[in-house]
Amino acid sequence: VRMRLLEKNKQNLKYALQVGEVPIYERDESGNIVYIEVDGQRVPVETGETEIGYTNPIDFRGNIAMSGGEAEAKSFGVDISEYDAILLVEKDRIPIDETSLLWHMSEVKYVDKQNTIVDKKSADYSIKRVQPSLNFTRYLLKRIVK
Repeated sequence: VRMRLLEKNKQNLKYALQVGEVPIYERDESGNIVYIEVDGQRVPVETGETEIGYTNPIDFRGNIAMSGGEAEAKSFGVDISEYDAILLVEKDRIPIDETSLLWHMSEVKYVDKQNTIVDKKSADYSIKRVQPSLNFTRYLLKRIVK
């Protein structure tokens, strides 16, 4: 008999995947991206610097539990102070890894008015460790301090 995560225990969550380096754009006093016109096209002005970028957050359902204590920490081979919560999801349901971000209680925020650049600081958790098993995957989560 295959054990499944109970639907009633799941919460609505969002994840964003890391997409690599993205350019940082120049901004005006209001935080809006500065544009110039090049050959009739509006082009954002880049600062020449880059930062790690993320996809737009994607909805999913999973079970988040606060830290299970010392015994559970030992099963991961980590210190209990290294993580704040555990996410349980059916195996291969979502493609997140140690570079992904999770939103649980917080609203997703963006750094631009066009809602294309995710504000990493608006996420609730980063992924500390991934532990797959036969039917589900456990993710150790570290709270993002705001």
